[in-house]
Amino acid sequence: MTQAIGMIEVEGVAGIIVAADAACKAAAVKLAGWESIGGFTTLFVRGEVSDIESSLLAGTAAAATVSGHVAHNSLLQPEAVIDDFIGVPVDPDDTSATAEALGLIEIRGYGLHVENNDRMVKEADVELVNVLTVQDRVVCSLVKGELGAVERAIEGARQALSGNEWFMGSAVLSQPEACVVGAFGQFRKAGGN
Repeated sequence: MTQAIGMIEVEGVAGIIVAADAACKAAAVKLAGWESIGGFTTLFVRGEVSDIESSLLAGTAAAATVSGHVAHNSLLQPEAVIDDFIGVPVDPDDTSATAEALGLIEIRGYGLHVENNDRMVKEADVELVNVLTVQDRVVCSLVKGELGAVERAIEGARQALSGNEWFMGSAVLSQPEACVVGAFGQFRKAGGN
């Protein structure tokens, strides 16, 4: 029998990362993938029905701390064809990506991100691990490192962005699940290089 699928949708991508970590910590679910369209991103998790419901509650509550738009739904007996619509698959058993802490900063527009990324790595001993871009000009930078360093980096970026109308949200995840770091923290060089 196919496991149930839980879905959480947010505007942007930072809320999904926070939701994924909370969902995986709350219940015995595995990340299945994520998909972004029109500035909204949907996370997919798999598990038993009771675990899906628990994970959706935890993930939705966590995402709401970062994103203004959060919705969730579940498919209790999904057909196999549904797998074709889970865009970016995740290897839930890959535990090679670890971090003491993962920091997220999300805004609309790319140029400001370059400046903030430079600021974060200069102000604190953090590693820039990815810059995720989704539609509607949403850009989310991810840094990892020791918890205090990640908190300093994110706070510095948050202060620099205070009052900026395009700032969407930020978060620091302490001891993030390895599958979350692996799913979203895989750096891909931009610009076709």
